[in-house]
Amino acid sequence: MIELGRFNQLKVVRTSDLGYMLSDGQTEVLMHFKESLKELKNNESVRVYIYADKENRLTATMHEPMLTFDKPAFVKVVNVIDNVGVFVSNNTPKDLLVSKDYLPYNLSQWPQVDDLLFCGLKQKKNYLLAKPLSRFDIISLKANINYALGERVEAYVNRVAEKGLGLITRDLVYVFVPNTQLRGTYRLGEKVFVNITKMLNGEAYGTLNEHKEILMQDDQAVILKYLKEHGGKMPLTAKSSSEDVLKYFNMSRKAFKRAYGALYKEQIIEFDENNTYLIKAID
Repeated sequence: MIELGRFNQLKVVRTSDLGYMLSDGQTEVLMHFKESLKELKNNESVRVYIYADKENRLTATMHEPMLTFDKPAFVKVVNVIDNVGVFVSNNTPKDLLVSKDYLPYNLSQWPQVDDLLFCGLKQKKNYLLAKPLSRFDIISLKANINYALGERVEAYVNRVAEKGLGLITRDLVYVFVPNTQLRGTYRLGEKVFVNITKMLNGEAYGTLNEHKEILMQDDQAVILKYLKEHGGKMPLTAKSSSEDVLKYFNMSRKAFKRAYGALYKEQIIEFDENNTYLIKAID
């Protein structure tokens, strides 16, 4: 029986105008000439990957796909269609759909073209889908990699959750980054560089924040930009709550106070009970 989404050993039974007709002795499938790696002869046995074409007919290729039922992989996003999902390349003439059911409700968190998703292959009726692997799926792969603390690693966003981001590295290690260690917003499939802070039972924890000194300079620039654009006045002080800080800036209260204190120490700002004022011109 010919198996969809897997390699099959089939025999060439004849050649048509379009390509080679292959058979397992019961079912015939077409392999277009361009999908063959060499010229084939009748009765020759070939190893081919079986997928469904645009008309949902079984067809074959000798080219190596990115995904099979036995092998998850990073696949590149090639198209995004709202209310449908995203399509990823599987190195076959037909791209695979990642259904919107497997993607965040928020469209801004969907992957963009050229992003990479780590997926497994799924079958629904007679057609194939790609589905991003979960944290537990990734951990079950048992990558057996131990990063050094502080090591900077390339990774891709695998999950956007309420408490943080789930990432997967090229070594197939799952990395969790809590919200306190993020800067900005992120989407599935986005490439990031994560600094490892802890390894535990095959998982890693990390931060996307840079060194404090660099971050503090960036945060100072954000505060100064606001002051310049609002007549040199800001309705925040070092005593403002975390909620009030988040209303104006995408940073934690701790980061705000660190940058705020540096600006005050340099005599660039002054404050009263409710407001902060720009008192020194900065180019």
